[in-house]
Amino acid sequence: MSIPGSATPLLLATTAAAPAAAFQIDRSLRFNSGDSAYLSRTPATASNRKTWTWSGWVKRSELGGSGNVVFSAYSGSVNQDLYITFVNSSTSTGPTDGIALYSPSGGNNIAIVSEGVLRDTSAWYHIVVACDTTQATAANRVKIYVNGSEVAYNQTTYPAQNADLNINNTQPHALGARPSGASSTCFNGYLADVNFIDGQALAPTDFAETDSDNNWNPKAYAGTYGTNGFYLKFADNSSNAALGTDSSNNSNTFTVNNLVATAGLETANQGMDVVTWTGNGGTQTISGL
Repeated sequence: MSIPGSATPLLLATTAAAPAAAFQIDRSLRFNSGDSAYLSRTPATASNRKTWTWSGWVKRSELGGSGNVVFSAYSGSVNQDLYITFVNSSTSTGPTDGIALYSPSGGNNIAIVSEGVLRDTSAWYHIVVACDTTQATAANRVKIYVNGSEVAYNQTTYPAQNADLNINNTQPHALGARPSGASSTCFNGYLADVNFIDGQALAPTDFAETDSDNNWNPKAYAGTYGTNGFYLKFADNSSNAALGTDSSNNSNTFTVNNLVATAGLETANQGMDVVTWTGNGGTQTISGL
């Protein structure tokens, strides 16, 4: 069945002890792998293939399955994809349900995989992947953050220094799948407040912040986007196509595939979910939307 896009309003919690948040995420977009639901775009021109940042709020609906790809670029061969994905047994060595930047062997053979796992399907996770292959130190070329903290890594096969990666090239890119749109790769879950920054490797604090109660909350990104950068907030549900609208003023709007805009709203996510996440040398408590 078709899954409504732009369906879930995200409401930030407030308490008597904390001031009201200045920035709120209004809506998320729900993806269902059975519908082959995803967003796609092919950049008209190549831009900075060495340095970029992806930031988004992610809520999972499935654990350990095949529908785990969050953002990807495709070079014409499945073995040369580069994608941000949750790990399953066929993706990479590493813990199932860890988060990774991954390119299979035969491509750039990149595998940056978190030690910790993200298995709470009731929680929103803020995920940031920052890439800068110009860095002399390999460990500085890719950094993955969850709710403001850099993860500990189970696997670290970094790109070569000054490597040009598939992302930001003139090839298909996708949110919620590999660009082929095969249901076996499509994401099961929700995405919200997705920013892609072309030409800068940024910190999670550019997109979110800690409040007075030590909760990790989104904030408005105030920087520039670069040529192929985009901001998808999924706020316009006036038509199916409007769900892919780029709000960065770059007009890098995505094509909507098998997502349906509806005027109705599903149950709001209210309150801060406290999540136990195993990783970073032990078990820690982190906050999600």
